[in-house]
Amino acid sequence: MSTSRRIFKNTAVLASADIFSRLIRFALAIAIARTLGPAGYGIYAFAFSFAEVYGVLSDFGMSNLIVRDTSREKKYLARYVGNIVLIETVISAIAYGSLFLLVGLMDLPQDKAVIVYIAVLAYMLTALAQIVRATFKAHEKMEYDATLNVIQQSVTVVLGIIVLYFGYGLFALALAFVVGAMINLTASLALASAKFVRPKFRLERRFLTYLLKEAPSFGLIVLFTLIYYKISTLLLSFIQGDAATGWFNAAYTMAASLTFLPAAFMGALFPVISILHVSSRDLAKIVYNESFRYMVILGLPLAFGTTVLADKVIDITYGSQFYNSAAVLRIVIWSVSLLFLNFVLTTTLTSINMQRVVMYATGLGVAVNIILNLLVIPTFSYIGASYVMVATELTTFSICFYYASKNLCFIQVQRLVLKPLIGSFVLAVVVYYLRPINIFIIVGVAVWVYFATLIALRTFTKQDVNVIKSILGRT
Repeated sequence: MSTSRRIFKNTAVLASADIFSRLIRFALAIAIARTLGPAGYGIYAFAFSFAEVYGVLSDFGMSNLIVRDTSREKKYLARYVGNIVLIETVISAIAYGSLFLLVGLMDLPQDKAVIVYIAVLAYMLTALAQIVRATFKAHEKMEYDATLNVIQQSVTVVLGIIVLYFGYGLFALALAFVVGAMINLTASLALASAKFVRPKFRLERRFLTYLLKEAPSFGLIVLFTLIYYKISTLLLSFIQGDAATGWFNAAYTMAASLTFLPAAFMGALFPVISILHVSSRDLAKIVYNESFRYMVILGLPLAFGTTVLADKVIDITYGSQFYNSAAVLRIVIWSVSLLFLNFVLTTTLTSINMQRVVMYATGLGVAVNIILNLLVIPTFSYIGASYVMVATELTTFSICFYYASKNLCFIQVQRLVLKPLIGSFVLAVVVYYLRPINIFIIVGVAVWVYFATLIALRTFTKQDVNVIKSILGRT
């Protein structure tokens, strides 16, 4: 199978699973918001945002390390997975014990604290499963990873909607996440052992020394990334209360759900670029350049179109009680557009062994995020937090783009952006005048107008046509 077809196949598999998972998780978010209102949704957002950040200790970026190293040398896979699962299990147990002290210091209400305890357990179990599932990514068998993800999300969402329907509230909802995570971990271990390699659960001193050298940069990348995506939620909850947290997260959850394609695309490219960095640096440059271009083509129209339709989208999705979320959506969609590009940059830099640059970039992003949020949230609440998300992504983009340009190849952004920018502007004008009609018709017309404009501007090259032919298996 050609490289382009393999990338397309893995992207299609991951994207299909991610679309499904995000759709049903988004359906659950809508059910929570409509059932519990802004304040109840704010408690849910705080608990699970905190859990996602704290639960990173159970993975600490190790799944990415496994994929990068064992995609080149698969004979070490059993050793990597076994050692890392053992280490992270011990770390998770210690961290979970420390959680009770930390929550006590935060002086959370008892009902909110209980949701945090359960949510952290769910994320820790999911993180351990993610380490095992790195086995499938290293072998570029994304269908196994995708299937297990779909199973976990389906179980969680179905149970979650059931408990909300019968009025059991957030406690039972949080338990649904634990059940889904346990199923994921058990199935991941069974499938990895049966289809690929049985993990060797034996600690090795030399391997531990290697991990101590490599783990911090991978782990801090993940930790910093989660903090600057979640810190706005946590600070809003402490400073402005649950309702403001709910309005902000309703919009940001919707905007972030649009990142399924770059996440799947770059997830499929990660092992490929890791291999090309060693075997063909010129081809690695081409893959990076084209990936960046495709994300510009996809990210810009989403930002323009969502900005015009924000109030209509929020009202249809969450109802009038989330009217304030429309202003948030108009702002944070631009951070998501930048995130499309940051997926390319951070994945590429990590693939070529420059994960420390990503760590420093995300660390600076965290600093910018925290400082700006502390300055603007007391006065500007969720609107200020929305602008901070844009500033954070722009900070990360600037640093990562500089180092990718210096160490791989320089991309002339102005040339790549011009035609998609014209197409996006045309799209926005058409969408503005179509606002009174059905939103699905608007989206369909907008997609057609945008790509028709790009074709008229001769945006797509012969290389794009050749890639499509290769994907389809045509000569």
